[in-house]
Amino acid sequence: MLLMRVLVTTIAIAAVAGAAAQSSFDARALSGHWDRSSPLESFANTPGGTRANEQPGAREAPFTPAGRAAFEANQPGYGPRRAMQRNDPMGRCEPLGLVRNLVAEIVAPHATFEIVQSPARILQIFEYRHDWREIWLDGRALPGGDDLYPKWNGFSVGRFEGDELVVESVGFDARTWLDKLGYPHSENMRVEERYRRVDADTLELVITVTDSELYTEPWRSDVKRFTQNRAKSRRFDEQIYCIPAEEMTYQDLVGTGNVID
Repeated sequence: MLLMRVLVTTIAIAAVAGAAAQSSFDARALSGHWDRSSPLESFANTPGGTRANEQPGAREAPFTPAGRAAFEANQPGYGPRRAMQRNDPMGRCEPLGLVRNLVAEIVAPHATFEIVQSPARILQIFEYRHDWREIWLDGRALPGGDDLYPKWNGFSVGRFEGDELVVESVGFDARTWLDKLGYPHSENMRVEERYRRVDADTLELVITVTDSELYTEPWRSDVKRFTQNRAKSRRFDEQIYCIPAEEMTYQDLVGTGNVID
């Protein structure tokens, strides 16, 4: 009986401690490793989920005629448009670009990113391909004119609206895709990210793409959820790079059909 009381007391103390940790978290403190826990592996809930746990597509992207043409020119290796002659930049070891990095479309355990936060700047490190971007929090404006040019991950500035981190980004290289299903963007795309830490272990992200050349209206992603992985912070990082010689050899071996042009 005494042993049972001790066990019950121990469980109760652990539950109270866990509840206290949940209630005492700082919603503006985003540092840590965050693993994607939501099911969608594409930018939004569009037709063509490739894995059993994805939802069926709710609606197609709001394409302009130019956007539809660019989409049809992209030949992905996933989804209903999967082709044996593909031109996915991922298959050529090219950078994935900001939005595709944020989608974290790679399967676990690599569907993850790390946030390193300081008062003036956030570094966001994407495990797959060992890529990273910076978000300035020091009040600076986004560049324009001659100071604005296309980069793989763009230029980003952020601010807090209440406990929500709002990030605005411009200046993107149009060779990247939004996701593995081949959704395109132009160099003039603007990206808004809204991060909300809903509890100690859960981070939510909504991405909105505004690109009037290819989409008739701002296109909002599904709500992407990430779970904090505290154990990962205590391990050596996995240095996952795409090595062109190895990638092309593998593709030749399995016959992926990925093409350069």
